[in-house]
Amino acid sequence: MDETLQCLNRVLSFVGISIFAKNNWDSPFYRVIQIFNLIIAIITFILTTGCIINSFSDLPALIESICIWTTGVILSISITICWVFRKRFRLFVLEMGFRDTILDVPLIHYVMGLESGGALLMELKELVVDSRERLLRFVRVLLKCYVSSVFVTASLYIVGAIYRMLVREDASLRILAFEMWFPWSLEDMRVYAASFIFHAYAGLICCSGYPGFQMTIILLVGQSIRQLRILTFVISHQDELAKEITNMREGESLWQLYCTDILSQCIKHYITLKTFNNRVNVIFRPFYLTLILVATLLVCGCSTKIAISNKFALEVIKYYVHEFCFIIVVLMFCLLGQQLQDECEKLEGSILQKWYIYNAKHTKHLRIFKMAASQRMPIHIFGTITLSLPTFTWFIRTGTSFFTLMMSFMEEQ
Repeated sequence: MDETLQCLNRVLSFVGISIFAKNNWDSPFYRVIQIFNLIIAIITFILTTGCIINSFSDLPALIESICIWTTGVILSISITICWVFRKRFRLFVLEMGFRDTILDVPLIHYVMGLESGGALLMELKELVVDSRERLLRFVRVLLKCYVSSVFVTASLYIVGAIYRMLVREDASLRILAFEMWFPWSLEDMRVYAASFIFHAYAGLICCSGYPGFQMTIILLVGQSIRQLRILTFVISHQDELAKEITNMREGESLWQLYCTDILSQCIKHYITLKTFNNRVNVIFRPFYLTLILVATLLVCGCSTKIAISNKFALEVIKYYVHEFCFIIVVLMFCLLGQQLQDECEKLEGSILQKWYIYNAKHTKHLRIFKMAASQRMPIHIFGTITLSLPTFTWFIRTGTSFFTLMMSFMEEQ
């Protein structure tokens, strides 16, 4: 198994998501772990929601509760999606993770078997191999950075609670890592210890569930971007590739037949790729919507908490890291959606870059391909809103507006 897929398997297996496992991926053992963690995530969402309701009259406490509530929302919806659609996830991983569907294109399969050949054929082979290696290396490095960032954030919350208890030297004081509401008293040390362990375990789930789930999305969408880039290269050089394959002179007509066949292969694979992208978007759309909305609230909450607190206090550092992580996550997905749109635009432009009219069949294929490519593959969040850089700009502006409004309200109070 590739190193990147091994990393994803290790991270996701901790929360019971075994879609990257080679064997027994849907075993009862993993299902029990996943159901258990799903229950923990739902309880976390309920307790953080209760904390918000309980702190509604205290604005500073409400801000702190919102920061944790948003994290609980993302955690619960991520694990829920992985549980409900685990079989589809497995098919997605088999299709774009364990195997490379671009090799199903006869031209690419032929090129990968070549040891030597024309310059463009060798360049195409290098593009296929290098682009896959770069994508997997990017996902692997990003996964490790993401796990480290989430672990640091969760640790700051947990260590901060312990530090405050030690500094205040109050044995009766019961401080927990995350702002949650409990329907029981924490005066009993055993009850407090169990509650604190629950907090720590919920934070540990975030360290695995967040990065693993989101890196899986990046891997799947990244494969679509990569394969669109390969198709663009093939379409832009279809005549030269056909000539190198046939090894014919310019005046021969055989290369034209090969050129038409290459175009047909590209159309077929584009339809397969677009179908895959649509199936993935249907499942991930609720996650994209939830991420944008709750990240806006978190950025507003963390910014407000930082503004009304001592900027360099140890207690405030966790809000800096928390806010920065969510901004980077939203930026990462918006860049992913923007890159997918850009590659679709390049592919559409390459179709008519050279208008070949060899025969009626070739002309018909060009028109069909042009019509199909013009629809693009946008990642819709809801309605006509797409995951793109303008959406990230809207996210930053909305968070800033909420922050300004909240600070004005607090000044009036």
